[in-house]
Amino acid sequence: MKGFGDNKSRNSNFAKWDKDSFLKNKLDLAKNFLLSGDVLQAKKIYSRLVNEGFISYDLFFSYSLLSRNSSNFKLAKELLIRSISIYPTKVDHYILLAEILRLEKDFSRAQELLLTACKINPRNSNSVYNLSLLYRDLNNIEEALSTINKAIKLMPSNYVYKLLKADLLKDKNNFKESELILLELYSNEKIEDKKDILLMLSTVKRLDSNFKESEKILLDIIKFSPKFGQAYLNLSDLYFDNKLLIKAKKIALKGISIDPNIPEMLVNLGVICRNLGEINESKKYLLTALSMNERLFKCYNDLSTFYDFSDHPKELKYLLNVPLDGLNREDIIRICFARANIYHSQKKFINASKNYKLANDFKSKIYSSNKNLLIEKSIKIKKDFFCKKEFNLNNHKNPELIFIVGMPRSGSTLLETILSINKQVYDLGEIEVLPDIMKNVDSLVKDRDPYEDYIKLIKKLAPQAKIFTDKNLFNYMYCPVINKYFSNSKIILCLRNPLDNILSIYRENFTKIPFSTNIKEITEMYLHHYDLMKIYSKTYTNNLFIYNYDNVVSNPSVEIKKIIDWLGWEWNEEYTAPQNNKRTVFTASSEQVRNPIHSKSLRGWKKYTNLLEPALEIISKNRDLKKFITQ
Repeated sequence: MKGFGDNKSRNSNFAKWDKDSFLKNKLDLAKNFLLSGDVLQAKKIYSRLVNEGFISYDLFFSYSLLSRNSSNFKLAKELLIRSISIYPTKVDHYILLAEILRLEKDFSRAQELLLTACKINPRNSNSVYNLSLLYRDLNNIEEALSTINKAIKLMPSNYVYKLLKADLLKDKNNFKESELILLELYSNEKIEDKKDILLMLSTVKRLDSNFKESEKILLDIIKFSPKFGQAYLNLSDLYFDNKLLIKAKKIALKGISIDPNIPEMLVNLGVICRNLGEINESKKYLLTALSMNERLFKCYNDLSTFYDFSDHPKELKYLLNVPLDGLNREDIIRICFARANIYHSQKKFINASKNYKLANDFKSKIYSSNKNLLIEKSIKIKKDFFCKKEFNLNNHKNPELIFIVGMPRSGSTLLETILSINKQVYDLGEIEVLPDIMKNVDSLVKDRDPYEDYIKLIKKLAPQAKIFTDKNLFNYMYCPVINKYFSNSKIILCLRNPLDNILSIYRENFTKIPFSTNIKEITEMYLHHYDLMKIYSKTYTNNLFIYNYDNVVSNPSVEIKKIIDWLGWEWNEEYTAPQNNKRTVFTASSEQVRNPIHSKSLRGWKKYTNLLEPALEIISKNRDLKKFITQ
């Protein structure tokens, strides 16, 4: 009988229905595995379905989301690109792909995808929200604010959008308006879980220099939600930022005891212990964090500065072989620096060179060099303040100030550690007080004395201190300002073999020194600083001392005594054993200063002559410095 379709058509329809039903059941099973925390089983289901040729938007999106959350960006991108080609009018896969590209710092492609999503559905507030996140990452705060306002207009009930607006206002240092939004959200009875709001409010208070209120908010969160690990993590960060390392360590340990499944807390502990000089504990915490998440590449980078993984072959093999494809740029940079450090410790200098270059090449795509800006700034300061006269100002009411200046990685942390053996010394570290005061040079000269502003600020940190050391190395630019205005002040210029210094800067994963990604840029910066300080050292003969790192590590007892004598301090043999100083250290040299003074690093540049070719070419033409090439 006809009328019900032939058997072939019926069988085809049933086959399609069975296939769709099978797919739905498998996707539901995968989602249940995810809800129960069994990511591996969910991944196996998704992988098998894709390999067997199943095509579904839900399959592609769910598998790509899982891959993103597992940091497998390469697979996630492949799935999303395929999904977009098949389902071009869907919006969510554009947003997710843009998010991954944003994390990889591929901002132009991310923006293109989000604008396409907004064009497909202009009413989709999530597309607009993610576009605001993109503008924030591009440091275009005004555009980010304008865009998040559009998202809020589309969906005013979504408090996450308002939370981002508060975050953006915080980034503009508009703390009052940010706080008002957060307080409004906190008073909204429809929002049941307000911990994230309070966490951000605490951050706003911290950035607004209100340490006590920031601390109180976090302690209140812990009081009412004692198992909320993020609060312990933030409180630990707060104490760390304020150099309260013992308290930072204590709260992080408490957080781990309450919620042991936060590897970031272990990373914090590793960094805290390293700065406290507890190197074995630091290693233990960082390795434990890696055992929980092998893709915490920051751990590899931190560990590689003092540990060669010789007792952890599994972790070493993973580090040296993990594919870079699909990782975000920050993680690629960390891996390359870690590999380079390991190869350096193994004396495989060719491999080390390749990885240092690769790391810095990736860094240069994220951070534009600030060399020219620094040079222009120092030239302007010289023009405005320099005069060929040494003032020798005295003011016995105020403490003595010692400014440690020079290039990064010039032995300054060793010097600061030596000087802080004197019980009267309070070391300020690499503090930004003087640069912040001098941001508006002209108005400061006319309206107020920078010295008085400086003294007021540092006295808040240590009211009873008689001697302060300020180790913001780029304060070398302000030597004429210090000479003209700052009473009871001395300047110590740190110098070392320029080629060793240039290499050491290049080998360090600096994030706040953008010119460090290029050998030529570092060399030009070194020469500018050298030429400028040559002028200042000839002018300020009484108040400026040249500390030669190479001489100090070669003959510490003689050279350190010269420094102490110049400062007019009483000599003590303890100055020659800075490794016994238990002070906390917050610089890249935090581990090295825990060792006795040695000269092993001298002329280390000779192992990297190919890498240093641009520096060698420039320095060979400098009358003063070319001698270091043949030493």
